Amino acid sequence: MLGASHWLMIAAAGLVLLGILLRRWAARYDLKEAAIESAWTLLRGKRTDANPTAIEAKLREIGARSTWTGKAGETARTAIGHAASQVAQATALAAILLGLALIAAGYIWR
Repeated sequence: MLGASHWLMIAAAGLVLLGILLRRWAARYDLKEAAIESAWTLLRGKRTDANPTAIEAKLREIGARSTWTGKAGETARTAIGHAASQVAQATALAAILLGLALIAAGYIWR
C-alpha cells in the first residue's frame, strides 16, 4: 500500500517531468539557443545551402513574408516567442528544482 510519502514522490516526479517537457517546448523559441546552435553548425562545417543554421532558418521565415507588415508581424511573433520562452524556461527550472526537493522530502519522510 502506498503511503503519503510515496504519493508525494510520485507527484513530484510528475512535476519534474512537466518541467522537462516545458524546457523542451521553450527551447524551440529561444533565440539564444538558436545562436549557439548556429555557431556550432558553423564551427563543425556543417552549414550548406540545404542545411542552413538555426538563425538563418528564422531569418528565412521572416523574409518569406511578402509584405513589410507581414515581415514585421513575423518579427514580433519571434520576439514574443523568445520572451515567452525565457519565462517558460525559468518556470521549468523552478518546477524541476521543486520536484527534486519534494522527492527528497518524501524519501526522508517515509
